[in-house]
Amino acid sequence: MTDQLPLAGLKVADFTQVMSGPTGTMLLADFGADVTKIEPPTGDGSRRWGSNRYGDTDQFSALYLSLNRNKRSIALDLKSPDGLAIARKIILQSDILVENFKPGVMKRLGLGYEQLSVEHPGLIYCSISGFGQTGPLSHRPGYDQLMQAYAGLLSITGEQGRPAVRIGPTAIDILTGTHGVVGILAALRDRDRTGKGQLVDTSLYEAAVHLMTQWICDYSISKVPPGRSGPYFPFTAPYGIFQAQDREFYIGVGNQKMWEAFCRELGLEALLEDKQFSSNRLRAKNQRVLYDVLEPLFRSKPVQVWVDMCERLSIPYSLITSVDEVVKQEQALSRKAVVPIDGMAPLLMAGLPIKLSRTPGSIRRSPPAISGNADEILGELGYSAEDIARMRQAGGVV
Repeated sequence: MTDQLPLAGLKVADFTQVMSGPTGTMLLADFGADVTKIEPPTGDGSRRWGSNRYGDTDQFSALYLSLNRNKRSIALDLKSPDGLAIARKIILQSDILVENFKPGVMKRLGLGYEQLSVEHPGLIYCSISGFGQTGPLSHRPGYDQLMQAYAGLLSITGEQGRPAVRIGPTAIDILTGTHGVVGILAALRDRDRTGKGQLVDTSLYEAAVHLMTQWICDYSISKVPPGRSGPYFPFTAPYGIFQAQDREFYIGVGNQKMWEAFCRELGLEALLEDKQFSSNRLRAKNQRVLYDVLEPLFRSKPVQVWVDMCERLSIPYSLITSVDEVVKQEQALSRKAVVPIDGMAPLLMAGLPIKLSRTPGSIRRSPPAISGNADEILGELGYSAEDIARMRQAGGVV
């Protein structure tokens, strides 16, 4: 039942597009919040990203479908009096507002936090932006790969001596949206005590810097900027991606006990006597020498040999799997980590990544069409059928 979900009864005015904001509002919706997605007349820009589409219209891209379940959509022209009035009405009846426009856009529309909080002091207002609401770069737009470059991620990703390689998933966008949810939930807890809302300010830039925290701390010790380490992790060894005879695999020998068992299993007792490898610190420092020994050995046998070895020794491992393998994994199916999109078979999406034992979230609505819930939303706001028809004719609402 929807009213038993942990965020049931909370209303969210969602002014976000593309990825960071929609990630956060989808998580809120998954746990029961009533999320009203306010789109521009042409729809969320992510509807047009990528080359693949579902259905006979151009509005359901994979990116859009993957981040907009459990929401209702209304498309408004915020430059029109009717569209702006509807948006204000939605906000003033909401507990939470989430937006990811460039800083200053909402204020110019009369929908900034300082303006709205006068009328609605309990409003929790989450602003997601590229560089944050303050600072010398706050005016700049932000994108995931831009932040990978600016916050240093690309300097440590890829092979030494070769061009930078982007991180495959848009991890910074997703992390930023999740940070937004953490801030919103903290603000809700404070509102429970004080009755007052507040501004939650989070950015792609700070999410990207947060991902670099271990390297930043390590640099502050060594004063040497880290470089690219390719498929290997620079802080422990042997740890990374190796090539077997038939395919790639990951192995993580994470402590001294594993290291000793690993060497004995492979008949490499000589490595245990080598002072270059006597501790994890030294193995990490001398990993290139170590991998010159291990890489030919791993390539000499099929991956199943190394899988069986890791199972015997309780060493973490994995094949390097492709998406077509991931969606069939027993673990994914048992955990509902991959689920069908309701009413859009055979499409799949990631399921809820957070499991609650007593009040788990749920998927109740498929991602909406552009303004697919406009009449329902406007009716709840008190507009009559005649009002709705007039506003559509005037172009304020789609």
